[in-house]
Parts: sequence; structure tokens; C-alpha cells
Amino acid sequence: MSKKRVRVAFLDADTGARIGGSELPLGQLPDSFQPTTTLEMSGATWSVERAEPPTAAQFGATGTLTLTLRRIESVPPGGILYSLPTLCAALPAVAPAPAGADRVELHEDDWRQVELVSADLADEVQAELRAVRRSFEQHARRDEHGRVYGFQGIHVRSQPVRPLSGPVSRSRLLGLLPPGARNRGGIGLRGQRGIVPSSFAVTVGRVLLYGLADNDALAVLAVLAVQGEPGPDTEPEPRLAAALEQAMREADLLLVDWCRIALVAPASIGDYLAATGVAGRT
Repeated sequence: MSKKRVRVAFLDADTGARIGGSELPLGQLPDSFQPTTTLEMSGATWSVERAEPPTAAQFGATGTLTLTLRRIESVPPGGILYSLPTLCAALPAVAPAPAGADRVELHEDDWRQVELVSADLADEVQAELRAVRRSFEQHARRDEHGRVYGFQGIHVRSQPVRPLSGPVSRSRLLGLLPPGARNRGGIGLRGQRGIVPSSFAVTVGRVLLYGLADNDALAVLAVLAVQGEPGPDTEPEPRLAAALEQAMREADLLLVDWCRIALVAPASIGDYLAATGVAGRT
């Protein structure tokens, strides 16, 4: 755990007044604060509405962090909570983008939360899923109705390092997608300028397919729901499901939803899309 300490100031979202402060080890703070992050202070529970700066890399560098909080009454106290049960340990680097380059911006916590993996890595995947399940069993905090509202501890996944162990063709995948698929350029991370090298992003209606490629060979292929309301060009879900199922069968892939602890075979991809909307967060 990092020995560096961060001076944290707490502001009331309603009044803007400072309501407290603390000096905490950097390692005790999350990598980022989500809207559902909560903390207990002075006997009350507060939700984090805004963090300035927003990421551990930034407030670790400055040594200061300002959290704007709103007091809530309905959530039981439980200290600083994570909104997700698991995160991917390895985030991609970001490099300067060429002028005019398109990019889709992701929150770093969404990186590889729903992804395609080679079937021969199933043992590695199952081991990581067991660890995510322990996050629910040991660290989940639930309200009076049994609904999870946060986690006091999370599992940081280190495997699989390369989720696509065999040859998976990007051009073949794109050729299977419905005609309305849109090339969105590369991937950017929120709060950072530039684009992840070798990244790609394609939308089909409200679904984003993104990842990393070495020329035509895919190294990472992940899925995320695009925020916003469906437009007139939204593709019917069965067409996307059929394309993904075909690609998964040809390359012997499985879909893993880490936050839902779900491993999905090609034949079940349509049911998965219908049931979840491909949202990366719980």
C-alpha cells in the first residue's frame, strides 16, 4: 500500500461549506469516485457527488482531494464504499491523438468489465469469477431489501492478461455486424487527453464494441452499453446477437460479465443481451 498521504477536504453539496477534512493514505482511497460511492462522517452517511481531481493518479500527484458530498438518510452507514465488485488491474496507456481523430470516452472503471475471452482460458476466468463472488459474499453492503448499494472491498483482476489467446480477425468481426454499425475511431479515458494506441470503437445502435488490435488481430474485444435514448438508427438487437454469436462460434469465444459473475456461451448471447442491455455496471 502506498505510504503517500492525501489531504482530503469535504464540502456540503447543498451549501458549499466545508464540513470536515482528513489526511488519508493514498492506498486507502479508491482509484476513482462514482456517484454511488458513500462514506460515513459525524454519524451521517453521505454520497460523493463530485471529486476534484477525479482520479487517484491526479490527487496522488497533487496530494490534495476535494469531495463534494450530499447527505443521505436511506442508506445504512458503512464507510467509503466502492460501487463495483471488481476492476481490471491493467489499464491501457493513453497517447496524444492525431488532429481531428475521433474517440469514444470511457470511464476507466468500465474498462473490460464485459468482454470476450477465448474458451481455452475458462479455468483462469473461473478463478477470477470465484474471487469476484467473494466480493459479494464478504464485502457487499445491502439495504433493508437486500439490494447491494456498495462494496467495502473489491477484487482487482489480473487475469487473463490477453483475453483473446487465439487469432480473432477484426475485419471478419466488422463484416458480420449489421450495416448500421458506425466506426467511432479509438478509445479515450475520462479525464485524460488522447487515445489509447491500437484501440478501436464501433457502435451498433446503443451497443459499443471496443478493444485493442494488432493490425487485424484482436487482442481485446469488450462490450458496453452506450448511454442515451435509442435513435432511429438503432439496430434491432437480434441482428447484433446473431453477429456476435457467429463471431464467437468461429473463434471459440465466451462472453464474461465480471460484475454479474456471468459466463455466456454463444448460444445464449441473445438472451444475455435482452436481459442486461449490455450495461457494464451493476
